[in-house]
Amino acid sequence: MSLDECFRKGMLKRVRPDKDEIDNSLGRSKHFIGRASGNMKQKYFDVAFLMAYNSMFQSCKALLFIKGVKERSHYCMIEFVRKEFVSNEKITSLAKALDSYRLARHAIQYEGESCDEDDAKSIIQDAKDLLENVKKLAEAKK
Repeated sequence: MSLDECFRKGMLKRVRPDKDEIDNSLGRSKHFIGRASGNMKQKYFDVAFLMAYNSMFQSCKALLFIKGVKERSHYCMIEFVRKEFVSNEKITSLAKALDSYRLARHAIQYEGESCDEDDAKSIIQDAKDLLENVKKLAEAKK
């Protein structure tokens, strides 16, 4: 699905950029990283993976709010970030990873697939990296 289709079908919607929404999403992102780390200690790797995915999702939502866009689709959100932030190699690279994680999250959450420690560690690190990069971008927009 193209970005035009995402907007046409209402999966992405133009809104007014909102500093409070940006800050709320970044706060939720940080919260989910903490939950992911706590679940790693319990060796609940699948739950840690899901929490880290939620963190990356919230970081991307903050990026959309910066651009004045609201999402109703994980896929469309990721496509928007990949296209709109193409000049930021780190963010586009992490958005590409998030798309791969999106498929794994679906398998874990809806099909009961398992997740190993290395996969959970990898997504947690990516979630931390994405949050830090989005924070920098948000600060630069203030």
